[in-house]
Amino acid sequence: MPASTPEELRACIATDAQTSPSTFLADDSFAAWCYDHLSLGEARAAFERDADPDECELWELTALEWKAQVEMAIIALTAAARMQ
Repeated sequence: MPASTPEELRACIATDAQTSPSTFLADDSFAAWCYDHLSLGEARAAFERDADPDECELWELTALEWKAQVEMAIIALTAAARMQ
């Protein structure tokens, strides 16, 4: 079952450090899209700015949900980099 919050994602990764972190992201989530399409630096830059209104509309997210999804991508990208 995919994680739905940054806290859940951290717990999933901590529990199963040998599994690719992307496994814990819902396939149809904005977090998974960010994981697949952004570098860690790009995701961090996105997190530091305001939520993108077009992305919020496209993904049907509030600004806070958008921020949480970007944070989840950062967590997963960071964990994936540590696995290499």
